[in-house]
Amino acid sequence: MDNIGPYTTYDELIVAFFLSKTASVVKIGDVTLSNKTADAGGDIYDFTPAAPLVKAGDVVNQLGKSAIVKAVLTGPDRIQVTETPSDIDNSVVEILRSTKLPRFLGEDLILSAMDFMDEQTGQVFNKRTFTSSSPLKLEGNNTPTMWFPVPIISIAKLLINSTDLELTEGEDDDFVVFNGRVRPQDDRRNPRIKLNVGRGRDSIFVGGSSRLFSINSLTHIEGDFGFLEPDGSTPRLIKKAIHALVARDVNKPSTASAASAGQGPRKRLKVDLHEEEFFELRSTTRVNKSGIAEVDQIIAKFMTPIRIQGSIPTTRNDF
Repeated sequence: MDNIGPYTTYDELIVAFFLSKTASVVKIGDVTLSNKTADAGGDIYDFTPAAPLVKAGDVVNQLGKSAIVKAVLTGPDRIQVTETPSDIDNSVVEILRSTKLPRFLGEDLILSAMDFMDEQTGQVFNKRTFTSSSPLKLEGNNTPTMWFPVPIISIAKLLINSTDLELTEGEDDDFVVFNGRVRPQDDRRNPRIKLNVGRGRDSIFVGGSSRLFSINSLTHIEGDFGFLEPDGSTPRLIKKAIHALVARDVNKPSTASAASAGQGPRKRLKVDLHEEEFFELRSTTRVNKSGIAEVDQIIAKFMTPIRIQGSIPTTRNDF
């Protein structure tokens, strides 16, 4: 399932901090979970021994699987986690706790780090949806191909060249979507839609036969977009960058943002028939530097390769 939530979660953050000895995360102890019970508010487990004292907000870690303790119940001693179904098994788990990063602050800092990565890369790393009430609107370039700033997940509807006529997707129909995520058909670095020549309904195009996305006309698109892995998850390196940015802000909040980078030399970029001129920033990021070399390298790796009109919405789905 494609991720529609934050790029990383508080429990993933705390586990990462514990493994890297960052931001004062400590291991309270080990407990054994048993009698896992599904509950709409989050799965419930019995746990033994009663000590160490588990608190709401602690993180349960089990060989790379984690969850947040939502509540501690008594009679018998039980914990409820925030997820249902949880992937935590009836077995031994570590109880982790941050002494300086409570959940509400951690989640706020995750969202701030997400905004920073979105701005710097020009990408988004969860699923963002355009609907009929807020479609993506892009102007054509008088070619049969339309390029996108972020990878395409799926196209639900396409109305071309300021018309109300809907095109049909398919190799033998009006257009083809290049939205693969798996090599050798990985289109995430060059997402695009291409009109089929000699197929579909020529009569709806400008001039009756020109199969082009026209300049001075807007194509309305409904669909899902985002840079995700084949399994629908946020890329591991993006999670790592988010963790590093949060650690920076926890330890040195006054240095959370750096000065803007200067304008560099003029560059030209050509992808297929699409060519655009732009100024390259002198730094590896678009506007700011993170102050963390590894994060700047990740930004450079995921920076969108093209700059086009239109934008991806900043409103996040369901979180």
